[in-house]
Amino acid sequence: MVRASFPAAIVSAFLFSGVAQAGLSDCPKNLAFQLTNVFQVGQIKFQYSNCEKDDGGHGYAAGIANFCTGTGDAWDVVQTYHNITGGNDEFTKLDSVLADRAKSGSGSTSGLSEFCPIWQSLATNQRFWSAQGSVFEKLYFNPSQKWADDLGLKLSVSQAALYDTAISRGASNSTGSLGGIIKATNKKITADVSGGDSNSTLKINGHSIDEIKWLGKFLDVRANYEDEGQSNVHIKSFKYIIKLKEYNWEHEIEVLNNQGKPGNVTCDNSYLPYPDQKTNPLATCGSNCSGIESSITSASSSVSRISIAAIGVFVASMLF
Repeated sequence: MVRASFPAAIVSAFLFSGVAQAGLSDCPKNLAFQLTNVFQVGQIKFQYSNCEKDDGGHGYAAGIANFCTGTGDAWDVVQTYHNITGGNDEFTKLDSVLADRAKSGSGSTSGLSEFCPIWQSLATNQRFWSAQGSVFEKLYFNPSQKWADDLGLKLSVSQAALYDTAISRGASNSTGSLGGIIKATNKKITADVSGGDSNSTLKINGHSIDEIKWLGKFLDVRANYEDEGQSNVHIKSFKYIIKLKEYNWEHEIEVLNNQGKPGNVTCDNSYLPYPDQKTNPLATCGSNCSGIESSITSASSSVSRISIAAIGVFVASMLF
């Protein structure tokens, strides 16, 4: 995982209750989460308990967005969990080290030998799910969809590509992160760009360009920052989706897995890992999600939750 560093921020556990979001929603949001999860962890479901040494040198990477101790977002999750529990919980003894690593951006794991065991012990803790979900929304999903909205992106594939980039590379304006890649893409557009079949036209720097043409340029720029370049599985799969003209997602899409083989992700499945899971409003629920999310209000209790009735069995074995 490669992600630009950013300052640690204290995130309220209830910040996203009742907040309307542009961009991905319902089934397309479900598909986007599943697809990026396959890229990140090799399966469609979020891994709340995952914790391991980050191969990019950012300390430990953990949870549903590979929150890192060396970039500050793992500390954001811990602080949000403190807000929910009242501040005296399993992580309290690691606060000073986590705060120091977040401030300095150090990838050192010294003094954090208990970090992964604690994180993993909270795998089924609803309050810890809520903490992870809140930071996920704050730092990655919401900013990615704000970028998409500001650009005027209308297609599921484009909105999902920005979300995937935010998860993989961060959502800031820095070079190599989502905002930086968007800026570098837009600098290349100096005249109207002809062609395209998406029926969605963007205005970039005063010039017209088909949305799929823009997305192709965006993916090419992103490839410059990936170690594998155009062979990066994220880039290859999104270009495969474009080749199949799967622009607007309704129920299922054909994608490439981490071995480059085609398979399907479908809204009959869920990206959530546990039956009857309860978590914060990051969850979607297929075609019924809008009604559920609209009923959520800010809670005075310590956890903001959505009930998921059941999780389908993932049958697209080609993804594994």
